[in-house]
Amino acid sequence: MPIIDTNFKIVFFDNDGTLNTGRSTWRYLHEHFGTWEPYGRLLQEKLMSDRTPYDEYAREITAMWKGIHRDKFLEKLREVEIREGAVELINALKLSGLKIGILSSGFTLWRDVWRERAGLEFDYYIANELIFDEDGNCTGEIIMRMTDNVAGMNKGDWVERISNELGIPHEERVFVGDGWGDVPGFKKCALTIAVDPNMQEVIEAADFVLGGDEIMKVLEIISTR
Repeated sequence: MPIIDTNFKIVFFDNDGTLNTGRSTWRYLHEHFGTWEPYGRLLQEKLMSDRTPYDEYAREITAMWKGIHRDKFLEKLREVEIREGAVELINALKLSGLKIGILSSGFTLWRDVWRERAGLEFDYYIANELIFDEDGNCTGEIIMRMTDNVAGMNKGDWVERISNELGIPHEERVFVGDGWGDVPGFKKCALTIAVDPNMQEVIEAADFVLGGDEIMKVLEIISTR
């Protein structure tokens, strides 16, 4: 496992589309649970075109999943492909002494999947939490912690909050992401890397752009800056 010497102290990662190959856990679960057509698709199209506040979108979606057992969610998330090299990258950064923060507009359930599939633990994992009752059934409610376009809850705000807590200045922060929701986080970090981005605004906001099979190059970039 390579160990690097760097002045950077923390690396923030997006989860969906960055560390795994699923662009949107929301859509993936929609399609599996049969709630994508037409309602889920229309809601997501509205989100993308109007930049609907993500918390409004999320609450409408999770109400559709009421009664689905927690195990069903985890079962599908376990099937999402982890990017080749992602686990090795995280482990190498941790061995090199860097803090790792996951900032995701997806679900905290993914933290359980990372722990189970790869034995990974993160210093911070900020995401949205589906609520389940005592029998493990989804209540249709969600605790929103991370949104793409709500002041105080976007990725830029979380980068500042966590970094300030740790006393890490702007010049010692890295952000690795793939979507438009990551751009506010990019703006709060000195080094920004886009992995397999599919939007021009993300490409323009990043210092480096990598293909989906090049995630281990993040280590090289960090070590040479």
